[in-house]
Amino acid sequence: CFGGTLFGRLLDKGGDIHIATDGNFHHRHRRSAGDCPPFYEPTYFIPKAQVDAIRQRIDCARQHPSKSSWPVVPDEAIDQCEASYEAADGQKQKAATDNFDDTSIMALICRHDIPLFFANIDTPGEQQKYSIALISHLFSLLPCQANVVVLYNVGCVLACSLTRFSILDQNVKSRLHFATTAMQAYGHEWSGQLVYNPHLASGLGLSDGKGAERLWS
Repeated sequence: CFGGTLFGRLLDKGGDIHIATDGNFHHRHRRSAGDCPPFYEPTYFIPKAQVDAIRQRIDCARQHPSKSSWPVVPDEAIDQCEASYEAADGQKQKAATDNFDDTSIMALICRHDIPLFFANIDTPGEQQKYSIALISHLFSLLPCQANVVVLYNVGCVLACSLTRFSILDQNVKSRLHFATTAMQAYGHEWSGQLVYNPHLASGLGLSDGKGAERLWS
């Protein structure tokens, strides 16, 4: 995925790199277990401080009016997707926070299902700050010309948020495109599928975005 020397393939041609992100609420850390003595600095887990910094950027951006732009998909369709999928509801409790201090793990994987980075989830639901933090961290390590396609269950909702609010730098947003995962795509509104279904998008080939499920299994 990252061995090439030429970058800049257009996003509507599939971009340079395909990645996927997803959370798993079966990997938890029991609060009563406490923390072990520090002896190892995790290589693949991004620090909590980095995730919290993204949360602050999101909160700050949402204090300003949303940007007016011609929507790629009607707002009604995005709202319907947001209401239909648990992953889009960051406040939906999926694990008991009184028993667990880390309620889940968010993973970022490459096209070949190899884990790139993880983030501990310490909120009741799968909030956008985790996927954005992972994506932002990846971009900090990529060449400045690299274009990336992200497949995510609710990629349409996340794309809409990043369009409406200045959460990521324009240099990153201009090199970023979202798609839904192939399995969940058919549960989305048809107008959204025309834009975000990876089976209908040009250049995505057999990328299905479900590599995280294979990782969890």
